[in-house]
Amino acid sequence: MRSVFELASVVSSSVVSAVPSGACRAVSRRTLSAVLTTALVGGLALTASVAAAEEPIGSVDEVAPSATVTQSTTTTVVTAAPAPAASVVLAPVAPAAPVAPVAPAAPYSAGSFQGPVYFNGPVWIIPAQPGVAQPVMPQQLPPPPVFVQPAAPRIMVAPPLYRAVPKRYSAPLRIQPKVERGPSVGVGLRFSALGLSTQEVFGEKMKMMGGGLQVRFRNQGHWGFELGLDALRSNINDGAFVRSSYPFTFGPMLYAFKNRPENHFNIYAVAGFGLMSDDVTLYKDSAQERKQRFWEVMANVGGGIELRFRHLALFSDVRAIGLLLDDASEAGAFYQDVQGGPIPPSSAGYKANVGALLWF
Repeated sequence: MRSVFELASVVSSSVVSAVPSGACRAVSRRTLSAVLTTALVGGLALTASVAAAEEPIGSVDEVAPSATVTQSTTTTVVTAAPAPAASVVLAPVAPAAPVAPVAPAAPYSAGSFQGPVYFNGPVWIIPAQPGVAQPVMPQQLPPPPVFVQPAAPRIMVAPPLYRAVPKRYSAPLRIQPKVERGPSVGVGLRFSALGLSTQEVFGEKMKMMGGGLQVRFRNQGHWGFELGLDALRSNINDGAFVRSSYPFTFGPMLYAFKNRPENHFNIYAVAGFGLMSDDVTLYKDSAQERKQRFWEVMANVGGGIELRFRHLALFSDVRAIGLLLDDASEAGAFYQDVQGGPIPPSSAGYKANVGALLWF
């Protein structure tokens, strides 16, 4: 840096050269140099006070006098010293926090390649130059940190003890073939004959003929059930004694063979009870004609055979019967304990049936 006086000489020379020749007559060259020197010293003092906080520019060896008097033959100029510049006091500046220097990225050049990237930027790797010592790079970068979460504790459960179960072998099941069912309901008609061996009318045994309706039920085994209603009639001595009886019977049945379609022939036993209504007419179509009605309790037991086809069946049976007069009726009360009446107090006989059934 040039000194202050060197700058003053340069400036004075420039000013003198710029002043016209007419002015040199009024002011001498020395006087102008003194004025310019004083102005430069005042400006330098102001500049030094401003820059005192940062760095001193230079020292001034000579101090301008407080007053300068210049005399010449023609003009006298008195110049007063400039007022001292007020000192400027700057507030102290807090020191800035140190910043970590960032290594600038090396510019890309031919033959270089980018290395691993760290947190502060990429690293450019430049191939080694001949004659220049290069830093030794590690062969392998350290592995990144690995955080392993601890595994949950394992709970060991003892396996259940295996207990061998003996295998049981059973006999193979025999699949029974499907059994066809036989019919279960049969409806039919029958011809009936009833004879009483204990009763004689006009010297003849009581015999009645007729027919009726019967219904039979069967299960798939041996059992059955029968309902029957008949109408029987007897005429002795050309209307001197006419009897019409209507027996109603019911009872269980027992078959020898099961109810199967292939069983066409069967034997059965039957036993039952019932009621029988008797209408007696004495001396019919005469002046002495009299009509009476009696009730009897009936029981029977017997057996028969049945020949059955697909739906049609033929049967025949014989049953022993017993009759007991009901003396609660008006006619029964009149002949109570009287032997030889139209209906005896008790009687026995037989009943035979022959008929046909339709099975469903």
